[in-house]
Amino acid sequence: MFIVIVAVSILYLFQTSYAKYRRNTETTIQGRIASWDIKVNNESINSATTLTNAITPTIDTSQYVKAGTIAPGSTGYFDITIDATNVDVDFNYTITGEVDEETPLLDLNLTGYKINNGSLVSYNSTTGITGTIPMNTSSTQIRIYFEWVDDATNQMDNSEDTAYAQNEEYLDTVVNVTVHFEQKR
Repeated sequence: MFIVIVAVSILYLFQTSYAKYRRNTETTIQGRIASWDIKVNNESINSATTLTNAITPTIDTSQYVKAGTIAPGSTGYFDITIDATNVDVDFNYTITGEVDEETPLLDLNLTGYKINNGSLVSYNSTTGITGTIPMNTSSTQIRIYFEWVDDATNQMDNSEDTAYAQNEEYLDTVVNVTVHFEQKR
């Protein structure tokens, strides 16, 4: 009888200590995924390839040109504002621009830019405008300057300028701007 009690006790102890190494438990791991909600000129770019609102440029006033219109020698600028308030990662951007092929104003050139009202930098059509925006930055303003060149470097002569201005199809000259974003790694 004593041997049976000892055997049952040893079996019980063996089973409970062995069971300690065989128990299962479950849990969940919850982690927040970084937000990527960039806004360009107050428009979210999530799921968008084209902004719905066209950017209206500011054309420098001249006593010789009707307000709000561009002519040879005119200059102006337009703003691109990037809001990264709801972006939880640092990211790089590249901005490039070119005159639309269907409104071929060959002498309209992007000439320079300023970031957050900083120093004027010459625009390079090969590299565009590049930079990095830190996460959760509320506003980065990029002002891009343009000019309708009317000097010895222009591609169109005066008669071509006149023909362009008189063509009804070209009443609205278009500059295509591409803004590319990529998460910094």
